[in-house]
Amino acid sequence: MLKLLAWLMFLTAAVLGAILLVQKDPGYVLVKYADYSIETSLAFGIIAVVIATALILFTFKVLMGVWHIPRAVKKQSQGRRFEKSRKLLNQGLIDLAEGRFEQAESNLIKLVAYSESPLLHYLAAARAAQLQGRYEERDSYLKAAHEAKPEAEIAIGVTQAELQLAHQQTEQSLATLSHLRSIAPRHDHVLRLLARVYLELEDWPALIEILPAIQKKKLLKESLLETMETKAYQGLLADANGNQQALEKAWSKIPKTAHTDADLVVYYIKLCNQVVSTSSNIEQLMVKSLTQKWDNRLIDAYGQFSASDPNAQLKQAEKWLDDYGQNEHLLLALGRICIRAKLWGKAQSYLEASIGVKPMPANCLMLAELMSDHLQQKDKASEYYQKGLKLSLSEAEQASSTALVASE
Repeated sequence: MLKLLAWLMFLTAAVLGAILLVQKDPGYVLVKYADYSIETSLAFGIIAVVIATALILFTFKVLMGVWHIPRAVKKQSQGRRFEKSRKLLNQGLIDLAEGRFEQAESNLIKLVAYSESPLLHYLAAARAAQLQGRYEERDSYLKAAHEAKPEAEIAIGVTQAELQLAHQQTEQSLATLSHLRSIAPRHDHVLRLLARVYLELEDWPALIEILPAIQKKKLLKESLLETMETKAYQGLLADANGNQQALEKAWSKIPKTAHTDADLVVYYIKLCNQVVSTSSNIEQLMVKSLTQKWDNRLIDAYGQFSASDPNAQLKQAEKWLDDYGQNEHLLLALGRICIRAKLWGKAQSYLEASIGVKPMPANCLMLAELMSDHLQQKDKASEYYQKGLKLSLSEAEQASSTALVASE
């Protein structure tokens, strides 16, 4: 409309200009071709030329419009398809979120060729296929996604690894993630997924290798990271298969910062005890850990550890009496060490003190054995055997009740 008005104003101005131009001298225009000639006034000639030009331009525009009709129709049709593709993507994602996986897959694949973001269609369709158990179709969609947008290799690979993990294809997932790490070694989510894969595969050395990077970047919750570290370190030690040299080698591969962790130290000592180790290094490790942070399980392990010199071990344990003299576990450990040092009377005193602080099956049993085997006090030994048995039954009942409540 604006163009038409502009043209009308132009024609009007041209006509008025022509009239003003020839007002004093009308002049004339002669057009001759062969035997034909046309003669008219200059004003009329100018007006005729302007009108003819306008008609020619209008005719040309009409013809060009007719010429472009097929292209315009095609463009309009494609526009409708693009719009429909966007609507199908939105509906497919909604279906996927609401659990209508078959319908989601169908909507996501329809008109994907007309989508502005085919990658999203294929990745979502792969998830929908996975949730239906159609794993070949899943892989087909992932391949199509890569063909549609090769530069999105990380996004496609991460999706593939997640789907493989969900389908328990752990080895395949590891291969996918290893490739991704070679491309993007610092990618956060790739590291998270690798940690999960190594944990499931029980590849402890590989897991231990990437844990520092995960900790530095704070990629996992602190509690989850600690659990993962404990499993990795304990798994590495367990793989030593009861060989003392292998155990010590595995322990040396564990970061020094974890060498005072009570859970880990107790586990390491337990494995060492299985091979009847009396290594002074283990004793020093326990002493160092207990000095830094007291732990009842660790002092129990120290009391059961057969040191090469029980008298020196006893001297070390007695240093803790000033700080933990009323700790039943320390007193029990002192009683055990005294028995190995053949100090029967002292052992009895420590064991009775331990029971006085808190009766436990362990201290009752140890005192009963001491009285039966070395002090020749059978009646008292029987008394402590019975007391220890009652405590054991009571603890078992309590543990059973707690487990029952937790299961409910």
